[in-house]
Amino acid sequence: MFKAGKLYVAASTSGKMTKQLYIEWCEKVFFPQMNHHCIFLADSWPTFADQEAVDEVKPEELEYEMITIPPKVTGQIQSLDVLCFRMYKGYFRKVSNWIFLNDQPVQVHHRDVILRMHSLIYQQFTSPRFGNLIAQAWHLSGYVDRSVEYVNPTEFCFQGLIGRCDYDNCERSLLLKCGWCKAPSCFHHFYEEYHLCKIHLPR
Repeated sequence: MFKAGKLYVAASTSGKMTKQLYIEWCEKVFFPQMNHHCIFLADSWPTFADQEAVDEVKPEELEYEMITIPPKVTGQIQSLDVLCFRMYKGYFRKVSNWIFLNDQPVQVHHRDVILRMHSLIYQQFTSPRFGNLIAQAWHLSGYVDRSVEYVNPTEFCFQGLIGRCDYDNCERSLLLKCGWCKAPSCFHHFYEEYHLCKIHLPR
């Protein structure tokens, strides 16, 4: 199975979040990223209700509070639903559609392809260029008053593409522009060469 440093991979027979996966996620993913005090904003999925099980894996020094979003309003007040997820899915769709249209020998439904794609796209979304995206999501959800300007990752990376890939004098057609280094890249140099960029060029 394809492994990436910023992906934690688990599975369930139903394809949904189970109690066991929820506890595992808290212990292995969520809590290690938290310091001192954290608030977990969760939807009303019943699995999230068992807070006693969460307390068993929570570090003693961590102050933890859970706030539950009422049913049927997740789309209005869950911050990532309000702004980020639609762009992320659009980015994934742009790449997968390019694969289909250009008849690439890549099985988009294959597990390793999905993991590799998510690894690359997640890295793109973590570019400082898109840092205000999450801040604006919290504003649009009604949690903070201050509105900020933000850059849409899907628009930045896929709109206005002209010419061909200039990576190592490559002449392949363009797939996207990197959200970190702004390099115009073909599918080969983005996906197959695994362009996990960390070089930020602001201008």
